[in-house]
Amino acid sequence: MKSEDIIVKNKNGLHLRVAAEIVEIAKKHNSKVCISCEDCPDADGCSVMQLLLLGASCGKKVRVSVDGPDEDKTAAEISKVFNDGEGI
Repeated sequence: MKSEDIIVKNKNGLHLRVAAEIVEIAKKHNSKVCISCEDCPDADGCSVMQLLLLGASCGKKVRVSVDGPDEDKTAAEISKVFNDGEGI
């Protein structure tokens, strides 16, 4: 299992476009993706609605956990969405 804590930098937080990008990445790989944010239950990386319900606003820390055969590649792609602003 691969986990990474990431601070949400976008002023709009984890919004619809970002959530959709994460879901697209999660669905094209064979690893299970979970994202959590502070006091919220884990969100399935394949569910836009669950990701939006995290309420991950700017400045909040999210934990991205990926488990499976291609976890390194999956985690790197999701991390890029948050850190490089891709899809934001």
